[in-house]
Amino acid sequence: MIKSLIHSMAVCPDMTKSYPKIQYGKGIYLYDENGKKYLDGSGGSSSVANIGHGRQEIVDVITEQVSRISVLPTHAFSSDVVENYLDRLVDFAPDGYQKSWTVMSGTEAVENAVKLALQYHQLRGENSRYKIISRWNTYHGNSVFMLDIGGMKIRRGLYDKWLNNFPHISPAYNYRRPDALTEAEYVQSLLTEFEQTIVETGPETVAAFIAEPVIAAAMGAVPPPKGYFKGIHNICQKYGILFISDEILSGFGRTGENFGINNFGVIPDIIAAGKGISGGYFPLSAVMASEKVIQPFTDTKTAFLGGHTFACNPVGAAVGNAVLDILEREKLIQNSKNMGEIFRAKLRSLYEFDIVGDVRGVGLQCGIELVKDKITKAPFAPEFGLSKRIGEKAIEKGVVLYPGRGSVDGIAGDHILMTPALTINEEQLDEMVAVVKECLEEVTMELKKETV
Repeated sequence: MIKSLIHSMAVCPDMTKSYPKIQYGKGIYLYDENGKKYLDGSGGSSSVANIGHGRQEIVDVITEQVSRISVLPTHAFSSDVVENYLDRLVDFAPDGYQKSWTVMSGTEAVENAVKLALQYHQLRGENSRYKIISRWNTYHGNSVFMLDIGGMKIRRGLYDKWLNNFPHISPAYNYRRPDALTEAEYVQSLLTEFEQTIVETGPETVAAFIAEPVIAAAMGAVPPPKGYFKGIHNICQKYGILFISDEILSGFGRTGENFGINNFGVIPDIIAAGKGISGGYFPLSAVMASEKVIQPFTDTKTAFLGGHTFACNPVGAAVGNAVLDILEREKLIQNSKNMGEIFRAKLRSLYEFDIVGDVRGVGLQCGIELVKDKITKAPFAPEFGLSKRIGEKAIEKGVVLYPGRGSVDGIAGDHILMTPALTINEEQLDEMVAVVKECLEEVTMELKKETV
């Protein structure tokens, strides 16, 4: 009984229901024990299965690498497969990047990134810098420390007594900008808030600012308004604050570029990447650092005080290298850009429904926001569980979406995130949109009956 309970809690967050058991996956589809086919519109746990399921060449790469060596005592040895992959990651990163290393999860990667920022300042004699500024309604990992840095109120609530409350600013949320402001005025108000927060908390105490280029799971693929990140980057430089780009969901082609931040004309100081980096075939993530950040370590001959048991794992490096080969050979990053534009055009047909307030995204990181009133943009009450209803209906119809809530204020606000494999074609996009449309039709009818 205890074993069964632990298994259910780890795998199935809702212990009141049973879940289909998947037997195998192929391409963009999953197949359960009854032979039912599901289009994996969430790409695993959102933006993971970038190259699709069931790639035999990845199986062969893992088998070959494990037959050689599966893990190393990295305090004593390295290997060609690891060194070559880390060099390749640097080449894949924006101009001016110098070093990279791998860990196992997105949370580990982002936590290593902020640790790197802290140590960078200490090596430069700025020991008072320790605060990390982030934005409300964003997610940066599920350790208690990263929940504190992140701004996802639903996940933070349970741990309030453990949190130190780093500074947070408003997200860049163009759909909900005040009606009285133009987009340019809205951006300026956000930048003013950021700079005021720095001044109020003490510039000498701030180590880094962290942001997702496109706010993913917490808000449903919200891109920034024009000029936002350039303004943020300028303010960071003004006050000597490092800019960390959280690319866990938006990296490795998801947004039609190598990294999400590439879409916005800014080169960050540090990148944390994960999920699609391995296509889901191995638990892998990475940190990449610019020459600027690495220089104090080189000058003082100081090692970075991070490290994890499975850091710089040779199997992970072999898989990651194979994924980069596939992205390049099959031109999947360009396909993400092309199919993303087509996808959003098709999703905009859903504006016919009164409850669809916004369609947004970049590349194949796309989302829709659901509202009770299109004019006021008022959200549904959280107890309606609207996005969850749509997600459950979609699974019944053979499409996996990634429903979320809290986009408005951290609690209220329903959205659907869609991040299919970068291999997707237009016919499969039509399949997804048709199912979402059916779900919206059914939910709309249900809501009418419930409000009579």
